[in-house]
Amino acid sequence: MRTSPNTIPGFILLVTVGVLSAAYSAQYIGGLRPCILCLYSRIPWFIAGGLMLVTILMHFSGPGRRGILLLTGLVMLAGTGISVYHVGVEQGYFQPPAACSAQDIPANLEQLKALLGTAAAPRCDEIPWEMYGISLAGFNVLASFAMALAAFIGIRRA
Repeated sequence: MRTSPNTIPGFILLVTVGVLSAAYSAQYIGGLRPCILCLYSRIPWFIAGGLMLVTILMHFSGPGRRGILLLTGLVMLAGTGISVYHVGVEQGYFQPPAACSAQDIPANLEQLKALLGTAAAPRCDEIPWEMYGISLAGFNVLASFAMALAAFIGIRRA
């Protein structure tokens, strides 16, 4: 059975749109404020989506398509790594980056007033939502790794 050359890139693009839509819906509709690691984990999805969109629109084939799929797979493996690190921070296996847990202590009354007027950034080691014991970062590990595998499968079919 022959499939369209855009099946794998289209699938990756569709999943990318779904994942990013879910992330932004959770943020803006559900009120779940993302920590800095959550924001970093979105970057590979934007890169992968952009690469797949270019692949589909430019009708890349052969070595060009394989190269873009390889790059997409590597980007999604990097995204998997970011999410694995995030899960490790949530579980206490890794130290969170300074941006995740920095709590500035005001030195004077003016700094205290300024601090009270802003919402503190969410901590990376706190789990704001989970389902079946899996946090959003955990689901991102699974989704990112699945898209890396899809890209590598696409290389074989290109």
